[in-house]
Amino acid sequence: MAEKRLNRQNAVTVICAAILVGTEIIAAALALGWALGGLTGWGKEFTMGLIAVCLAAGCYMTYRFVVGAIKVEPIFE
Repeated sequence: MAEKRLNRQNAVTVICAAILVGTEIIAAALALGWALGGLTGWGKEFTMGLIAVCLAAGCYMTYRFVVGAIKVEPIFE
């Protein structure tokens, strides 16, 4: 079986896009948790829990973005 070679141009593209999009998604998720927690007024613990849930959802969305980006721009040839 032939050894797979790293396509550096595609790898750099995926990494840069993951950093850019991932930062935006995670920041938006944190802001959503903070805003919803503040609007409900149910206390600091509830707000922190909501932020944690939104952060987990943001991390999952970032992961799904990276998986999709690797399918479009294959890192290995």
